[in-house]
Amino acid sequence: MRNMTRARWSAVAKSRRASPEELREAQTRIKEIDAELRQMELQPETKQGEEREARYERVLRLREMRDEFESRFPSRGPRQPNSLLLALVMTIGSFLTCAFCAGGFYFAFTALNYNPGPTATGTLFWSDEQTQAYQDIYLNLLASNLRLQFAQAQFINDASQADKDYGNVTSATLTKTVSDPKTNLTTLTYTVTRTKAGKATTYTTKLVLAEANNSWSVTDIGAAIYPTEGGATPIGTTTPGAGTTPTTTGTAGP
Repeated sequence: MRNMTRARWSAVAKSRRASPEELREAQTRIKEIDAELRQMELQPETKQGEEREARYERVLRLREMRDEFESRFPSRGPRQPNSLLLALVMTIGSFLTCAFCAGGFYFAFTALNYNPGPTATGTLFWSDEQTQAYQDIYLNLLASNLRLQFAQAQFINDASQADKDYGNVTSATLTKTVSDPKTNLTTLTYTVTRTKAGKATTYTTKLVLAEANNSWSVTDIGAAIYPTEGGATPIGTTTPGAGTTPTTTGTAGP
């Protein structure tokens, strides 16, 4: 008891700044306090501890107080959670979280490494032809060699002029696929139909595709937007040079 009191007073003394006079008198004051503490009479409980009967009576009083409190303020639910149910919920939650993370990683990895293949790329090319989405063809489907050969404005102008002279592309049927593993090139042969004013013209053309950076792009458009090179005649004329003549310019490929 005296040691605890001495420690408390020491902590109080250390928590404030003492004046020079107080510092000089500190040693004397500590001795005086120690003498006062020695003269204090301790309680019997401090010397001998609590009697067993008194401790038992105190425990009974605490129980009565707890029972009285619970009777006045009854609990609305069980005092302890259902540990089995809680464990089951946590297990299911952990499983669903792991499954969600694994699924998200798989789909992200698949999306980053998705390779549509040459046939799918050819299908996108002719789909854009039918909807006149020539800018998408130029920016996303043509290889760098064709973008160097054609300016974007020239490519779009030639494709639009072909629609005027031969009609819009209404169908493109894949008839042959040839892959060359040595050059990593794939040649797709199509039968293309264009329609203008209710009249249709059909011709054959090839698309040459190459794979680079896990994607396929068109390196040679053949007669895709230059139907004359595929043997087609502008709709509205009977022979080349008579009536309406095509005004498209450029070449079929590099």
